[in-house]
Amino acid sequence: MKKVRIGLIGLGWMGSEHGRNLRSNPKAELAAVCDAEPANIRRFQSAGGFKGEVFKDYQALLKSRIDAVVIASPNASHAEMAVAAAKARKHIYCEKPMAITLADCRRIREAVVKHKVKYLIGYHRRLNPLYQYAKQLLAEGKLGQPFLIESDYIHHVPGNWDIWKWAGKASVAGSMIHAGGGHNVDLIRYFCGEIQSVVCFKDIYLPRVTQLETEDTAMILFRFQNGVIGKVHCCVGPIVPFTFNFKLYGTKGSVINNKVWFDSIPSFYEPGHENDCLELPKNWIPDNVQGGVSEPWNKLMDHFIDMLTEDTPCLNDVESAYQTSVACFAAVKSAEEKTIVDVTALT
Repeated sequence: MKKVRIGLIGLGWMGSEHGRNLRSNPKAELAAVCDAEPANIRRFQSAGGFKGEVFKDYQALLKSRIDAVVIASPNASHAEMAVAAAKARKHIYCEKPMAITLADCRRIREAVVKHKVKYLIGYHRRLNPLYQYAKQLLAEGKLGQPFLIESDYIHHVPGNWDIWKWAGKASVAGSMIHAGGGHNVDLIRYFCGEIQSVVCFKDIYLPRVTQLETEDTAMILFRFQNGVIGKVHCCVGPIVPFTFNFKLYGTKGSVINNKVWFDSIPSFYEPGHENDCLELPKNWIPDNVQGGVSEPWNKLMDHFIDMLTEDTPCLNDVESAYQTSVACFAAVKSAEEKTIVDVTALT
């Protein structure tokens, strides 16, 4: 079988992880890489023995003999690179966020549709087995009608790390609501559909050597078009281990992280019966360690390759990526303008 030839833009921490996942898939060939920093290229070549083409200019990479591109560059460059890739008729895997302005998200969507290329956004947690199982329960009616969903992104990133020199800058990284909380917004959309309105409170609380410009803490409430209420809590830097909570409440059952309660379980609501539930494997709870069962970055990359080689329908296409982005921008707008924002008015 002919392998799909893929180019990788960005060889930092995230890009290097994607590079390893690409090289482990027998259907793909990592044919070319690109990074503006020679040190990143040397590090990637040394770590994995990469022998393919190397570029410093992503435009040159797009002119090479590749079928698709993985964009893992700094957030502010996603739009320019994705639009250029679409024009070059290269299929696209783009790391989150889609872009750091809503106008650029629209540009990407228009370019992907116009040039008829495939697009996958890098929100990998839809493929986590916990959420896949909960989604199946919901589809089978075992949870009844959902009415409340919550997802938390709580991540201690030390304040003295160099990452804040770029991740904290609004012009480079955009809002932390997109960079971290976008995972959660995407996940609750996966379960409950499209969002109608948003209200958000956000601020900066935690000390850093290089202070960020947007927010490190946000609390966001959503009203879905079907009436479901959603909540996303995003906090980067608190003194707790990485925490990615998930709660889904339905009329017949509820999921709280890896525990599931059904109305068919006798006395589940009585004292002493709190653990009368279906308990799923604890290692399904996200832990932010690439390669583990709970953090299926590799599965999402495999899905992208299957999209190209097997014509597998996309799990999270450009329109879905756009809707997640709109909800995130609406949250930022709500906090800045101190008002409830109609998401549908922004689309």
